[in-house]
Amino acid sequence: MAFDIVFWFFFYLAFFCLSTYLGYQKGNLIAGILLGYVLGPIGALLMFMSKDRKHITCPSCHAEINRRAYICPKCHVKIGIKSEAVREE
Repeated sequence: MAFDIVFWFFFYLAFFCLSTYLGYQKGNLIAGILLGYVLGPIGALLMFMSKDRKHITCPSCHAEINRRAYICPKCHVKIGIKSEAVREE
């Protein structure tokens, strides 16, 4: 019986840590902690499927870049210009 309690404790602890790590990587640490604590493996799955809040996609080359970037480091296009891509040279 003691083995069952220890097993389930470490089972939920592992998914809590995984959910917290995923939340940190995606820029949503508080949600990762809460989902991992309350839901365990389901919370880790929800954090895995959640949207990344730290990165956006470049409209020109479709590379993942930091949300706070002004210029894409790959194609050097200014971020925020929707229609014509203006290249800096």
